[in-house]
Amino acid sequence: MRTVIFGVDGLAFRIIHPLIERGDMPNFKKLRDQGCEAVLESKYPPLTPPAWTSLSTGLKPARHGVYDFWAYDEQAEVGQPRKAHVQSQRRGGKAIWNILSEYGKQVLVINIPATYPPEPINGYMVSGYLTPSTAGDFTYPASFKEELLQVVPDYEIDVNMREIFKGNVESRVTRLVDAVLSVTEKRIQLITYMLKEKPWDFCYVAFVGPDRLQHTLWDEIVSFEPQIIEYYRRLDSALGLFLDQLGPEDTFFVVSDHGFQGVSRSFDINEYLFGKGLLKLHSTAQREKASRLAILKHALGQIGLLSLVRSAKKTLKSAGIVKKRKRGGLYKPVLQDVDWENTVAYVPSVSGYGGGYADIFLDAKMSPERVAELGEDLKHFVDPATGKPLIDAIYTTEVYGSGPFAPLEQHLLLLPSDGITFNMSLGNKWLWNDVSTSRNSKKRRGSHQKEGVLYAFGRGIKQGFAAPNAEVYDLVPTVLHSMGLPLPHEFDGHILHELFVEERGQDDPALTMKNKGTEGGLAQRKLKKLLEV
Repeated sequence: MRTVIFGVDGLAFRIIHPLIERGDMPNFKKLRDQGCEAVLESKYPPLTPPAWTSLSTGLKPARHGVYDFWAYDEQAEVGQPRKAHVQSQRRGGKAIWNILSEYGKQVLVINIPATYPPEPINGYMVSGYLTPSTAGDFTYPASFKEELLQVVPDYEIDVNMREIFKGNVESRVTRLVDAVLSVTEKRIQLITYMLKEKPWDFCYVAFVGPDRLQHTLWDEIVSFEPQIIEYYRRLDSALGLFLDQLGPEDTFFVVSDHGFQGVSRSFDINEYLFGKGLLKLHSTAQREKASRLAILKHALGQIGLLSLVRSAKKTLKSAGIVKKRKRGGLYKPVLQDVDWENTVAYVPSVSGYGGGYADIFLDAKMSPERVAELGEDLKHFVDPATGKPLIDAIYTTEVYGSGPFAPLEQHLLLLPSDGITFNMSLGNKWLWNDVSTSRNSKKRRGSHQKEGVLYAFGRGIKQGFAAPNAEVYDLVPTVLHSMGLPLPHEFDGHILHELFVEERGQDDPALTMKNKGTEGGLAQRKLKKLLEV
């Protein structure tokens, strides 16, 4: 009896359902028709590092310690900035590969994000996204690196986006698609070798291609442009290779860490907080410079010249006449010029722009009533261009769970309505912006969204069943249950009994007392009530 988790970064039903109907993804159709399909919700937040870590541990961020690409040091003293560090691995909790190793299962873990440096397991691990490069030790055991590079000499962990975005703007689409296909082919080559040559009871693999394509090429994908749809056909073929390996006693799961959407509008959350007097700056020089640029852009938009200016700027960049703006690696945090002593609300990380959320850090002294007032005010914002409300959902700090890595400060986690994301820049007094790709002002960008993908297939799994929504931290207890293994500890997620043919009782050992009703103190319950939509 063997089990596979086939992970796909950013896979979304709004992409794959039409492709299934077109006949482009026959293996995904097989899973839908002969297994279970469900929305896998990713909300706390819908971002790669915390979502993959919750998928792999069955825990919320307060227990595994991953909230963002970045981890923030505690404030050394009042008024001093907090240092930020790239976080490439969880801080606590056991991942499913640790649990299965302790049960004596042989495991293969291949390119799961936020697994660098690789850790000792009963099997083989190749670390994934957030690995600095293949120059260092990115495998366990370390000796496997040499074998891997003999099998796939030019193996790549991820697409080199910096190289793709150099040079001519018009050729970016071709460069990006070619690079994603190349990384995928090499991954399939390695997986094929490992499945054949290494002993295994459990295999967990991640493909990152959809996320890389959908951020930049959303409209091309939903228009079924053949060059790009070829990637999804190749992903379907990779899934078929796994299905061919399965026997009648095996089980197979497909998961994504979050969903995706096309966005055409953004809301400047830090400018909003600045305007409310909640975010203070030591110097307003940078904001004033940004404000002058925002006024110019607004004026050009009013007279219909903004798209022409953008087109000219793109041409000059491609020709090397205008220098491209340097981007901070991994969505570098916005921490400059903040007056920390007098700031009571701010969003330090720009990860939410592509992640489709905003995480507002709040001063610990803010009362529940004042926090609720802030949330209520945000709920009343409506996009003047589309009439859509800004907010889809607001969550308070307790959604991150309870545990050793629970935030020290209060939070408001904001999820926007479909088609909207958050910008963390300052200076735009109108707060709203049009969002497009740098190649074409008429093309939408892609952004993360909460509705990811879950398929379950194989032994003991219902056939042709559309299951209720699940959450990312439900995966681990469900997989352990499918393997007939006891749950070694309490999880934040629970077993998805509805996926299985046999009937189960209501008592679920995966549920913690916190899941069953301990919501925190009176103040948190009061705040939650005040924020209910």
